[in-house]
Amino acid sequence: MQRLNISYATQTPEGTQAWDTFMSLVGTTRKLGISFLQYVRDRISHTRKIPTLATMLCEQSYLNSFGYLSMP
Repeated sequence: MQRLNISYATQTPEGTQAWDTFMSLVGTTRKLGISFLQYVRDRISHTRKIPTLATMLCEQSYLNSFGYLSMP
């Protein structure tokens, strides 16, 4: 009888990259106060009701510039 092998790691370098990408997206959306699942649905459905993360990050950095000009 073969024992069931349960792994909590990725099997390929591509899988590791995909995992890292999604974990980064989860962290970024959390810090921006938006739902990760809503963001992903918005991107997949092409409705574009939610701005891109880059746009939101630029807006946040401008609002929290702490005296430094971060946007022209």
